[in-house]
Amino acid sequence: DMNSHDHDKPVGYALIGAGAFGRFCLEQYRTLDTLKLVAVADANEAAAVTAADQYQVDSYTGDLTALLRRDDLDIVHIATPPGTHRELAEQAMQAGKHVLCEKPLATTLDDARAMAATARRLGRVLAANLIMRYDPLCHAVGQIMRERLLGEPLHGFFENYAKDEPLPADHWFWDKHRSGGIFIEHSVHFFDLFASWLGEAEIVAAQQSVRPGVTLASGQPLVEQVQCTLRYAGGPLVNFYHGFTQATRMDRQEMRLLCERGDVRLFEWTPLSLMMDCIAEEPAVTRMAELLPGGRIECVEQFEGEACEVTSRGKAYRVDGRYRIAADVGVDKPTLYGMMLRSLMQDQIAAIRDASHVRRVDETNGVASLELAYAAEALATGQV
Repeated sequence: DMNSHDHDKPVGYALIGAGAFGRFCLEQYRTLDTLKLVAVADANEAAAVTAADQYQVDSYTGDLTALLRRDDLDIVHIATPPGTHRELAEQAMQAGKHVLCEKPLATTLDDARAMAATARRLGRVLAANLIMRYDPLCHAVGQIMRERLLGEPLHGFFENYAKDEPLPADHWFWDKHRSGGIFIEHSVHFFDLFASWLGEAEIVAAQQSVRPGVTLASGQPLVEQVQCTLRYAGGPLVNFYHGFTQATRMDRQEMRLLCERGDVRLFEWTPLSLMMDCIAEEPAVTRMAELLPGGRIECVEQFEGEACEVTSRGKAYRVDGRYRIAADVGVDKPTLYGMMLRSLMQDQIAAIRDASHVRRVDETNGVASLELAYAAEALATGQV
């Protein structure tokens, strides 16, 4: 029975796609005692052999039938270009294996939906590698939103001033036929994150900007900046901007959520630190600081008597002060990123071992975030 796994035995896994990112993930997963690497595969035989030699496991190239027949293999991690994801994932699931797939799940919505349907039909674990829900700060913000500790959420933004120094004009990232474009290849992470905070959403506007005077080999323009506005259930409008225009050392990000009683700001691509400014009563502030890793409270102003009675959005309530709460994950970016990758894999392993385990990220996230990305792409390119 594929849905029950011997708990004492590590889960056998193989990496398909031995590029730089696949190998980085492999380094993280190798530290898990719940996993055992059994093989590495790549369309480029030299890449497969080099990685397999390094980790002293078998290498595969070309047809993966023999790899997928292995009894000691339970899950494959697909880290190949997005256009190959569906075929490889379907082949693995048909062979009885579980799949962790790099985002985006696929390069078309039909493919992504088909993959999710296959996983459900065959009882396989399938997930897109959408890691943001495993960031400890992001997870805590979700809890603060659910408990309405700052009142109702009203508005938000995500500003991504991303580096393009490592992305020459011939890089696959710019080629929409290969990457799907910035919305499809990149925005899915943040659509998924904001969904974890605010629930369902629809795209209401989207735009793109091309780099002047640059035409790609495919004849397409180079789209370097995109933005879109999402309306979430209950009303909040959130703006997302992604521009790949900066020097590496100026790569920076900020996201913000505005609520009735204050706002939350998170910094960096995978948020490393957070700043909150709010008016509240002391118990709510203590609760928020408890939820946040490394949470530190500063009371900026204390209120007494009539000053405790305030209104916002036509609602009257009591507060005892204005507070700033700072928090940070306490580790550097590569360390945090590794932690998030490992958490996501362990979540999938838990589901392989126990079919009733509810995952933080599953196949539905990969599909839902892609649906938003395609709607944004269509609006931005005037295909609606």
